[in-house]
Amino acid sequence: MIKHTYFFLLVVFLFFSSPAAGAEKIKAVTTFTVIADIAKNVAGDAAVFESITKPGAEIHDYQPTPMDIVRAKDADVILWNGLNLERWFERFLHDVGDVPRVVVSAGVDVVSIYEGPYTGKPNPHAW
Repeated sequence: MIKHTYFFLLVVFLFFSSPAAGAEKIKAVTTFTVIADIAKNVAGDAAVFESITKPGAEIHDYQPTPMDIVRAKDADVILWNGLNLERWFERFLHDVGDVPRVVVSAGVDVVSIYEGPYTGKPNPHAW
């Protein structure tokens, strides 16, 4: 899993590598704050990040607002976890249009949940 994390970080770094002097920063929207924090640390000053959900918000059953859709439509890229963590996100995408998306869990070896009502299901907490 560490190998996949490094691969993800490399991809994000290359995507957000320093723009030319005077160039506009890339505007990225993330589905939640953990992804925004990781991406900020990788991209540095090359991009600005805004999380759709705010700190402490319930990511699994979040209800996007019309303003969330407007912010996402205005972004250069949307970063989302995938693995059904953001159950609301598939519906949200229909309203956003053709903004490029990156599933940050792509290529991650998923670990199964080992206890509780979701035993045996993939653990979507890939970070």
